[in-house]
Amino acid sequence: MKTKLKQYIKNIFKAFGVEIHKSGYSNSSPYALGYISAKETIDVSSKSGLSVGDYLETIWDQKDNRYIIIDELNKFGIFNINIKNICEIGTGAGLYAEKTAELCQPVRYESYEPDKDWAEWLTKKYNIISHDADGKSLSCTQTSSIDLVLAHGVFVYLPFLLTYRYFQEIVRVTNDEGYAVFDILSEECFDDNTLKSWVDSEQMFPCFLSEDYIIEFFTKHRFSLIGEFFNHKFNVGKSKYLIFKKESSLT
Repeated sequence: MKTKLKQYIKNIFKAFGVEIHKSGYSNSSPYALGYISAKETIDVSSKSGLSVGDYLETIWDQKDNRYIIIDELNKFGIFNINIKNICEIGTGAGLYAEKTAELCQPVRYESYEPDKDWAEWLTKKYNIISHDADGKSLSCTQTSSIDLVLAHGVFVYLPFLLTYRYFQEIVRVTNDEGYAVFDILSEECFDDNTLKSWVDSEQMFPCFLSEDYIIEFFTKHRFSLIGEFFNHKFNVGKSKYLIFKKESSLT
């Protein structure tokens, strides 16, 4: 049913003369998976009268899911007046950036998006600072300079050692009392029914991460897990969000 609905929606947008498809690998990083074309997506969403975010959630059958995720995160108090500097890894089409910026009103919003076309669009659309992304580090961000680090749908597909590198970078750039938020595919995300859905989908990108290992890693670096919840609309399954807060070095 979902497949038929997605195809029906795509057929509607074809009427505008543009067909959306997956792009190849990013021009700037061999590590990032291909993302949908920025130019085509922006064009067709404009012609359809939808925002880019609304259009993408429509074709992905995830209507309003970004707002559901933001609302869940907001319950843990991570969007507050003390969040002045934000860094997002793999910002993509900015689905979460708009609402995050609206809630926090940050002084500085840094982004590491490997796709150059999306990176340029993010800068123009949301006044985001788009750094050159190598797909494995936050090299342009100063140590202990970020109040909130975000990664939506990133560590669900990266190989473990790349994710580990990013974890090291998150530890480095996050301020004392700052937050780190990201989702993973943990043990709980692969029950028998969900595994069958993934196998039937013939998608091979999901990368398993041990939640216990991640908690242990961040705990060693003065982070405390303050919350977690599921994103029940992650592709054909679900992902799990983890919310960490970095303790002060003085405590």
